Amino acid sequence: MKVYSGCQFFIALLFILGGVVLLLVNLGLISMEIDEAIHFLYPFVLTIIGLKLLFDLLATKGKHGNWFFGTFLTLIGVMLAADRLGYWEFSFREIVNYWPLLFVYIGLRILMGKRPIIKVTAKSSKNGFVTDVSMKENNWQVEDLDEWNGVADYDFDYTKAFIPDRDTKIKLAGWVGDIKILIPEDVEFSLIASSKVGDVKIGHYSRDGIMKNANYKTDGYDEATRKLTFNIDFQVLDLRIDRV
Repeated sequence: MKVYSGCQFFIALLFILGGVVLLLVNLGLISMEIDEAIHFLYPFVLTIIGLKLLFDLLATKGKHGNWFFGTFLTLIGVMLAADRLGYWEFSFREIVNYWPLLFVYIGLRILMGKRPIIKVTAKSSKNGFVTDVSMKENNWQVEDLDEWNGVADYDFDYTKAFIPDRDTKIKLAGWVGDIKILIPEDVEFSLIASSKVGDVKIGHYSRDGIMKNANYKTDGYDEATRKLTFNIDFQVLDLRIDRV
């Protein structure tokens, strides 16, 4: 009997699970569109990926895998799957409430005699672990921004800001990001966002799920001199942009 590696086993499970669900959709045995099927499916994929990380950790005695992200993805995947199956309500936006697990992770690594692993990009002008930023005061000055934060909660209201007549670049990155942005209708903007797990909403445009990238640009962005350029990169991201 052929023995499969843990990686092969979990990859096979991903393909089997995805194939079965999509086949049932195509045969009409499950009443949902393909995008609905993917929305239903990805929590189970998250769970399998999380279990794989934990399996690798145990099988290799800590040389491979990651218990923090394995536990995090498994927990989130199970709760989202339970929501899809109707056992209880759990929305993607609630994921950011679990950022305190990062403190547990760092504390346990210290107890085990290991230094916490925190990666910071070399070009960041400001770096931190937990950040809560609210820019809502009248006539606040908009400037270029380049930050990396482990856990970040941003609330930007550009309708109350002084936006200069140029291309202002806002670069935000980290592990977990909860970002809310309000932009005036007469200000053009573009967005490049990436996440391992994400929920991005810009008006009627939305992207959610795993390994999601969002690229968005307003109609007048290329010609505008006064505009905002967002580049956002988080492992887990909840982003909402509204224009008023």
